[in-house]
Parts: sequence; C-alpha cells; structure tokens
Amino acid sequence: MIEANPDLFYETCLLGWGAAGLRDFDVEQLAAYRASWHDAKAIAGGCNDYRAALAVDLADDLAEQGRRISAPALILYGAAGAMAKLYDLPATWADRGTTMDACAVPGGHFFPDSAPVEVTEQVAAFLGRHPFTPVSE
Repeated sequence: MIEANPDLFYETCLLGWGAAGLRDFDVEQLAAYRASWHDAKAIAGGCNDYRAALAVDLADDLAEQGRRISAPALILYGAAGAMAKLYDLPATWADRGTTMDACAVPGGHFFPDSAPVEVTEQVAAFLGRHPFTPVSE
C-alpha cells in the first residue's frame, strides 16, 4: 500500500500527526526523507518498527514494569502533539527513572524537525546537568 504512493502516505503522516507543515522541514532534509520513502527496504524497516511495538516492545515493557532507569533520562515531546494533548507525559515517565527530566518543545509529532534549535538547547542543557562519567569495570 505504501509503495503504491509513498509521497502521499508519508506526507499525510508528516502533516497529520501534529502541528507540522511542509514549511517546517528543511528543504534538503525533506528531499532526503522523500528519497527514503521510495526505498522498499526503508518502508519495510519503518513498518517493522511499528510491528515491534506490539510484538516486542509491549512484552519488554511489561517484563520491566516496576523497574526504574538508573541513568539520567531526558523526555522531550511536542507541545502541540497528540500525546501531549492526551497524556500528562512528565507524570507518565516520572516513576520510570531515578532522574527524569521532561520538557515540551514547540511542535507536534515531528518536533525535532520543526524545532531543531530548541531540541538542541534542551539536549545540551541536559548533558550539562548530567555530564558523562565512565563506569570502570
């Protein structure tokens, strides 16, 4: 189905999953996306990633239920995205880690594409608060 008209399928996803418009994507970046949309292996990989959410990820999540991530974690999400509208994302992740930072970034599902400066600033600030320290064996 996707291979029949990849541009229609993926542009519908890009524009339908949040607050993005084509103008929100860098021209070269959008061209690279379009090139991958026409690659049958990339289409299969994307579909398999979504299949894994039910076939693998859910089972892993259930098996890990109650365990906390010990490494500092940063949760970024699009402020205008469907998940932000449906869920309290900071509260959802709060009990999943010992050190969990959450921040809404302007945009929807594709916020890293539409707000790269804000995402970079948030990641840099997080890394500044939690510098990498190698663990000796």
